[in-house]
Amino acid sequence: MTDMYCVIGRDVSRSPSPAMMNAAFSSLHIDAKYTRVSVPEARFVRELGRLMASRIKGMNVTIPFKTAVIPWLGGLDAVATRIQAVNTVKMEEDGRYLGHNTDPDGIAGPLKAVVASLDVRNAMLIGAGGAARAFCEAMNRVGCIDVAVAVRDVERARRFVGDMEKSFPRMNLTLASMDDLHYLSHDLVFNASPMGASGEALPKELKRVLPGSKVVFDAVYRPRETRLLAEAKRNGSEAIYGEEMLLHQGMAAFKLWTGKDAPEKAMRKALVSSLEAALKKAKRGRAKR
Repeated sequence: MTDMYCVIGRDVSRSPSPAMMNAAFSSLHIDAKYTRVSVPEARFVRELGRLMASRIKGMNVTIPFKTAVIPWLGGLDAVATRIQAVNTVKMEEDGRYLGHNTDPDGIAGPLKAVVASLDVRNAMLIGAGGAARAFCEAMNRVGCIDVAVAVRDVERARRFVGDMEKSFPRMNLTLASMDDLHYLSHDLVFNASPMGASGEALPKELKRVLPGSKVVFDAVYRPRETRLLAEAKRNGSEAIYGEEMLLHQGMAAFKLWTGKDAPEKAMRKALVSSLEAALKKAKRGRAKR
């Protein structure tokens, strides 16, 4: 019997995860299928219940349900407990669904691969959502001490900073407005926000403080080269693309579900092909207008 997996989110119609995960299953001859499930927020609990009743083997959870899913699970692993966000759900042998978070693997993996010798002592984090929580976990793993959190709405981000300070007491978090970043220093810049997904210009203050950053990592993977990464490359910084985070968190989820090492080459090839096909389709659509 074919094991079923999915990604669930508000709109995952363009997600490249099915191509990537199905390539992994095929590569290792695992009888499994991975699909997309888009659901409005008002129907999330009902749809989650339906999926669990179907005995689905595993799920990836994305915007905006990484926190909303928690009350409906049978428990959380240590990482998901610390950051209070879930991106991967696994059905255990006893039938319970447990929550995990592989996003920190999606951040730490590419960082170590590209800049293995980098000593990240301070970082600037853009955003305060689920990916931002995963970033704090990843920074704790690599020994980062100081994290500046740059946001548009400082008041809304205070709870995030408070939560992360409790989870990572050795880490110093500083909250800053995106309009006033002049006093921040950073080896690494990580964008955990949707900034750049619509092609908007970089905030002037952010553009001004980017020079000198050793590494700039953008979680946005569509478009591939965001304005943030383009600017980083012009400044001579090492640029890490969002598809790397998607790949590495997917590899970690695959290992969690199957107990087998993920076939990175097959998954990378399928991911890149899916993103390129989507880009070509979008270009054709614009040309017809």
